[in-house]
Amino acid sequence: MRAPRTLPYPVFVTMTAVKLEERNQTVRTTWQGTILIAVLVPFIFAGTGCAKRPADTGKAPEVKVEAPRQEPFRNPPNEKVLFSFEKDAEGWSVPEWTLETEDHVAKAVGVSKEHAREGASSLKVEAAFPGKIWTGSLVEIMENFDFTPYKKVACDIYLPKEAPEGLKAKIILTVGPNWRFTEMANAIFLVPGKWTTVSASLEPGTGDWKMTEVDDKFRKDVRKFAVRVESNKGPVYKGPVFIDNIRVAE
Repeated sequence: MRAPRTLPYPVFVTMTAVKLEERNQTVRTTWQGTILIAVLVPFIFAGTGCAKRPADTGKAPEVKVEAPRQEPFRNPPNEKVLFSFEKDAEGWSVPEWTLETEDHVAKAVGVSKEHAREGASSLKVEAAFPGKIWTGSLVEIMENFDFTPYKKVACDIYLPKEAPEGLKAKIILTVGPNWRFTEMANAIFLVPGKWTTVSASLEPGTGDWKMTEVDDKFRKDVRKFAVRVESNKGPVYKGPVFIDNIRVAE
């Protein structure tokens, strides 16, 4: 029997080293591939829509929308505020003669911070409109005014959103030595839940006042200023009306 062939020692050592290096290279390649896969898998799944997502609750996601910041109301520079009711009723009241009549339904006045057009408070008028007949809620102030420099008189009125539609409002001036009761020719409809501006011209020749010719004598001698909310046989309403920002404009 022939003896097994053996390699010379230098050749044996060299071949063994080569094999060990090949095995180490294979191990390094395997680990590098494993690390690369571990890094890439989340991105691959995210791109294909296979990434884990929150459980579907069946409800649309809530989107928080911030309300736009509301700037405080400011009158134009050509307007002068006469009454803003910041501290008290400033002399406004329900006239005594109206308390004795069936068709005038204002009950009381006071200052309220519930609603304000200009500043932080307004004049709150409690009224009770029964319907079926014409009724009015009138508040006034007795004071001498000279409106000669001005072209317009105005006020803002707020009707609560739960109030019915159909109520109207007018400005009324008592003028001259004969104390002539002069009301606007046309009443303005009030919109529930919003401030409504009621205004009338003071310029010569205007038709804003019922059966009245406006001139300097009219404007110079105003003795009472009143605001009246009306219900012409309807609607029925019992509750507050808010008046604010009574003013004149040049």
